[in-house]
Amino acid sequence: MVELSGVSFGYQSDKNVLDNLNLRMEEGRFYGLLGMNGSGKTTLLKLIAGKLFAHGGEIYVDGRNLRERDVETLQKVFMLPADFIFPNMSLEQFLAIYSEFYPEFRKEVLNDCLVNFEIQRDIKNLNQLSLGEKHKVAFSIALSLGTKIVLLDEAANGMDIPARKMFRKLLMKHVREDQIVVLSTHIVQDIENLLTDVIVLRKDAPVYAASLEEIASRYSFGIQSNEEGVLYAEACTEGYHVITHKQENMDTEVSLELLFNALIKGGGRI
Repeated sequence: MVELSGVSFGYQSDKNVLDNLNLRMEEGRFYGLLGMNGSGKTTLLKLIAGKLFAHGGEIYVDGRNLRERDVETLQKVFMLPADFIFPNMSLEQFLAIYSEFYPEFRKEVLNDCLVNFEIQRDIKNLNQLSLGEKHKVAFSIALSLGTKIVLLDEAANGMDIPARKMFRKLLMKHVREDQIVVLSTHIVQDIENLLTDVIVLRKDAPVYAASLEEIASRYSFGIQSNEEGVLYAEACTEGYHVITHKQENMDTEVSLELLFNALIKGGGRI
C-alpha cells in the first residue's frame, strides 16, 4: 500500500505544485494519473519513487516512511520517467546493474516482452535504438524488475498503434495481484480499458480520486438532444455527450475523457 498524508511540494518556495495531498493506493489496482500540463503528475510520481522529498507531509510504502530511504523500501518502487535516457551500453550490461538491486527481477518476463515487441535480446548499444524501440525496451525492463509499485510516466510515448496495443496486453499479462501500477498519460485511450481507479490532479481544486466502480455508481454517461438535467455536457453531432446523476436501472460505460473534461472545465459539479 502507498499512502500520502498531507503531502506538499513546490519547486519555488512561494508556490506549491502539490498542496496538502492525501491519497491511498492499494495492491492489485491500476491507477490512471491524469491532469493538465503543470498539474504535478510527474512531480507526484517522483515523490512516490523517492526522487524528490515532500516539503510537507509524509509518504508511506507498506507502512514505512519513504523519507527514511531504507533499501528494502526503495527496492519496492520503480519509476519509468518520460524523459529517460539510456547509457551507451548493451542490454546485458544495463541489466547487470539494475537487476542486482531489484530482487524480484524476472528474466522470463523481460524475454517475453521483447519477443512480443519483436526486439532482439542481443542489443549492443541501448542508446542507438530508435525512439519507439527505446520505449519498448524500457517498458519491458520496468515490468521485469517485479517491483511492488510500478510508476509509468507517459510510457507509451514513441510507440505506434500496434505497439500501444501490445503495451496494454503485456501489462495485463505480467502485473501481479500484489502490485500497484500508476500510469500517467495525456492519451486516455492508452489506458482506459486497464484502469480500476482514476486520479485527476487539478491546479486550483482538490485532487479527484475514485474507483471506476464508484464513478459508475454515481453517474451516467450518454448522449441526449439537450442539456437539461445534466452535470456536464459537450456538443457533438448527435446533440450532447453528457454526464448526469446515476439513472435508476441504467448502467453506462464510464467515459474517462468526458469525466476528465468535466473535472477540469465543469465548474465543480462532479
